[in-house]
Amino acid sequence: MKKIPYGIASFEKVKEEKRYFIDKTRYIEEIENIGSDYVFFLRPRRFGKSLFLSILECYYDINRKEKFEELFGDTYIGKNPTKLRNSFPILKLNFSGIPTNKSLAEIENFFDLSIRGSIKSFFIKYAERYEKLESLKAIVLKQTNASVVMSTFIRELSDINLSYYLLIDEYDNFANNILMHHGDEVYKELTHSVGFLRTFFAVIKNATETRTIEKMFVTGVTPLVLSDVTSGMNIGDIISNNLPFNSMLGFTQEEVNEILEYYISEGAIPADEREKILEILKKNYNNYCFSEKTDEKIYNTDMVLYFFNNYMTEEKIPKELLDPNVRTDYSKLKFLILQDKKLNGNFSILQSLVERNEINSELTTAFSLDEVVDKNRFKSLLFYLGLITIKEHLYGTNYDFTIPNEIIRMMHFDYIRKSLQASFDLDIDVDFLKSEFMNLAFRGNWRRLFDYILEKFYEASSIRDFIFKEQGVKSFMLAYLNLTPLYFIESEFETNKGYADMFFQKNFGITDKTKYEYLIELKHISKKNLSSAEVERQKTAAISQLESYGKSKKISEKLIKLVIITSSTQVEFIGEV
Repeated sequence: MKKIPYGIASFEKVKEEKRYFIDKTRYIEEIENIGSDYVFFLRPRRFGKSLFLSILECYYDINRKEKFEELFGDTYIGKNPTKLRNSFPILKLNFSGIPTNKSLAEIENFFDLSIRGSIKSFFIKYAERYEKLESLKAIVLKQTNASVVMSTFIRELSDINLSYYLLIDEYDNFANNILMHHGDEVYKELTHSVGFLRTFFAVIKNATETRTIEKMFVTGVTPLVLSDVTSGMNIGDIISNNLPFNSMLGFTQEEVNEILEYYISEGAIPADEREKILEILKKNYNNYCFSEKTDEKIYNTDMVLYFFNNYMTEEKIPKELLDPNVRTDYSKLKFLILQDKKLNGNFSILQSLVERNEINSELTTAFSLDEVVDKNRFKSLLFYLGLITIKEHLYGTNYDFTIPNEIIRMMHFDYIRKSLQASFDLDIDVDFLKSEFMNLAFRGNWRRLFDYILEKFYEASSIRDFIFKEQGVKSFMLAYLNLTPLYFIESEFETNKGYADMFFQKNFGITDKTKYEYLIELKHISKKNLSSAEVERQKTAAISQLESYGKSKKISEKLIKLVIITSSTQVEFIGEV
């Protein structure tokens, strides 16, 4: 039985060990057909960028010509090779391994060593094929600064008319990490003026303009660093959102079905779990879309492989559905939503997003760090990070975006909780909440959980003028209710009679022991309208709505319907219908 290629970024290793492989090689032909020699391709983390770059390396490497049939014989491109196959020496740079928890001088030194090491490997790999390389090696490698090493390498290879294919993996990885660890001032020192990363990309840009680099393919996550280091994205073509490449990385539904059917046929997965597994995969890992011209939805590569790899190990559905490697570090967004421990407008965007599950914005393809404070740039950054995805193209560059799946929704709530705690110095007993979630799910005892969360809400809102106002109660509650994996908690739950404020839907993938589901109608009364008569009026309206919503066919367990009425100072009513 073929092993899952989880965590493997080497195409040769996948093929040599005969691991399960989803054939994406037809996109090599697509990339050549677009007619661009210098290509940037952006995708969220853990979408298979490094493995695809390894496929390109193996396909174009002139030293692997004799291994072509072994590596590609059973693939699309092996049966339909292009004229450029195995026709270049390859210079491959990888920016993901450079440590960033050092001083800027130390980081620059590691960057210099990385670039110098990659170029040294180039000389070693191709010395026998190109005799003149040996004499150039000492000239190039006597330099120590990365930009000087690269410019010398480019000049010397140009003099002997040797063209090559440049591959850069995770071009923005360590710059993004510098932003996270050191802040925007150090990041700007790196990417602006005479910063060493900006200088290095200036060398690359010059080489593309003079055609010294024959072809280039670069992967990354966002256009942020590219905009900052190249002053206008004029170093190459970004094809990330082009229709032909929507599913170049990630898995389609058909490809996920193929994986599942293979392991069922091998006896590794029981056939009677097919539908349950598909439902878990769809709900948690699916629904990414990167092009306006298609309805095709894409699964996160890493998450699907993580699920199947863990299933093979444990011989059952994994208890933890989120691969820790996928979790985007909170600190990467922290500086965008918290300033001097105060929540800014970008936080309100997250709040609105998790309440409504969609958000409207222009999709900006180029923006610098200084521009991310603009709300449309911030929303575009969320798109490139994979935290929202295209729901519908409206017109021009305007889109409706949505949270792609439950795993990403949980990550959003994680950001919100941590931001709230940092801003209001909240002391939340998470262990108590987790215990009460079990009481809520298994025994129908909901009171202590809701009382605790609402108590903490008013504790926070009394500290200063609460940023959320009327929307605050719901946002706060959703953030802490989403700590539990026992439920899928839907905000604005759609029924045939309208939209319920919250629905706690049983998560069958976690346990069958959950006996209760919940519908919640939340009402907020402003200070000027507060009266006992208004409380009764809102309660009557909420009860009527819940009776109607409670007829939904999505409800599978015993239903508890709750009415919560709040004002600016306290909970006016909480009770079961």
